[in-house]
Amino acid sequence: MENESNMLTLEPAPSKRVLRDQIERLTISADAKALLNDLLDVVVEVGGRVIAAGRQILAFIFDLVQRFPNTTFGVIVALVVSSLITSIPLLGLVLGPLLSPLLIAFGLLAGAIADLKDAPLRARVADLERHFASATRNG
Repeated sequence: MENESNMLTLEPAPSKRVLRDQIERLTISADAKALLNDLLDVVVEVGGRVIAAGRQILAFIFDLVQRFPNTTFGVIVALVVSSLITSIPLLGLVLGPLLSPLLIAFGLLAGAIADLKDAPLRARVADLERHFASATRNG
């Protein structure tokens, strides 16, 4: 038997309403929004407990995008470029499998470096926002 202290505990996911609002604010097609909304309803039963897996997955994705925007952007650009390379007739069949992993790794690395460089500035801006927010609340 496994020790219960080694088990993974998930934080409560945001409500469906919060996640649906975040999905609606995305600048993506209505079909993609419908797929994300369908993902919200995915639940899994594990050991007699029902887990809102779809809500957990979307909350995790939105959190990653918020915390690491440059990394996310780098990976998306790398995926688009690699799909363009693989769509080239004949040449794409040869270059796609070779260049796609390299492009994704490069996009991930470049974005992560940009996020790491930007972290101190973000912390300062967040401190400034908190300062002004508390000043406006306290009058």
